[in-house]
Amino acid sequence: MLLRLRFSNFRSFRTEQELSLVAGSFADLPDVVRHSAGAREGILPGAAIYGANGSGKSNVIKAASFMSSAVTFSQRSWNPEGPIPREPFMADEESGREASEFEADFLLAGVRYRYGFRVDSEVVHEEWLHVYPNGKKQTWFHRKRGTPIAFSKKMSGENRTIEALTRKNSLFLSAAAQNNHEALLPVYGWLAGILFVHDDRTKYLAHTANLCAQPDYKSEIAKLVSVADLGITDMVVEQAKLPDRTREPFEAIKTIYKLPEGIPVSDTKTEVRLLHRFADTTVSFARSQESAGTVAYLALLGPVVDALKKGVPLLIDELDASLHPLLAIELVRLFNTPSSNPNGAQLIFNTHDTNLLSGGILRRDQIWFTEKGSDASSHLFALSDFKPRRQENLQDGYLQGRYGAIPFINPDAFLLRFEDGNGKAR
Repeated sequence: MLLRLRFSNFRSFRTEQELSLVAGSFADLPDVVRHSAGAREGILPGAAIYGANGSGKSNVIKAASFMSSAVTFSQRSWNPEGPIPREPFMADEESGREASEFEADFLLAGVRYRYGFRVDSEVVHEEWLHVYPNGKKQTWFHRKRGTPIAFSKKMSGENRTIEALTRKNSLFLSAAAQNNHEALLPVYGWLAGILFVHDDRTKYLAHTANLCAQPDYKSEIAKLVSVADLGITDMVVEQAKLPDRTREPFEAIKTIYKLPEGIPVSDTKTEVRLLHRFADTTVSFARSQESAGTVAYLALLGPVVDALKKGVPLLIDELDASLHPLLAIELVRLFNTPSSNPNGAQLIFNTHDTNLLSGGILRRDQIWFTEKGSDASSHLFALSDFKPRRQENLQDGYLQGRYGAIPFINPDAFLLRFEDGNGKAR
């Protein structure tokens, strides 16, 4: 489980920010908090991030996404001669020259790990991994530009051999995984296995459809579809034939990259068709016939069920996009309820849906905000900083600006843009 995510000099964030999923001392919803022998504190199964448009909410998700992708792809896929594809704070030239930093503090199999790195656009400046078996810190490796990597005797493996294979613009952890470093593969797997859903929901339909090809996944997804009051009674998984024009780009890629002829190019794709009930008749709908809300919900269900089964974090950009507020509430409940989330999955998302702030759905320490300062840089802060009372109406407080993180709008100015000098609409 993720304990803390820390990052700096990334997109709209200039200074160091920290998102914590360590439970506070609040007494509300005590059953939501998880406990592990590897952590003294309780751990939260998720967090919600609120803020005005353009305040940096999505960039918190993207910071985690960049970190995960750097671990996954830096050694095998990044251009050996090319720049590191980071996005520093670009409001001033100095930040563009400075390194960006990322660190994740997490529990894996009951042991706490803290992994991080500092990179600029050309090289890795620093990389480290601290492990806390029985609560005592061990530095398994510490990499600093210009000096050999310092390895702990506690971390066995072909460390020096892999160090020699690690490029200046790739991560040692990424190179270690590519070379089957037994001690580091679980750490790599956890960081690379974090799930993300970004803004375009439709592209995640394929993920949901492919999972539905597995009976256990299909059963769970079908249950969540049937209880959503969408008029859907069941779902059918089928293999649809791809048109020839879709196959052609794959064949071209094989030729360009000189891939072996034995690599097959599938001429089918997995599709899900939903069965709708009309009185005594059941009708199968194609995706084009479904509403945007149904498509958005179905696209989310694949990653949601995947995260719950694997017990990994799922980070969603704009949870409420095309989704009814009541469905968003139920998805949050899936993660907050121990019986439906026995493996310790976590849901981290940003949203404008203030319904989630009322009704005892989220604990007070699960709520975060983003806001831009006078220097145009974003800041991430917790509701708990305001010490809200247990019975406080969080929804009203947020909309009234008590915690910040809302747009400051002059309604009269909006109207004046569309009125003539006599107060009449133009």
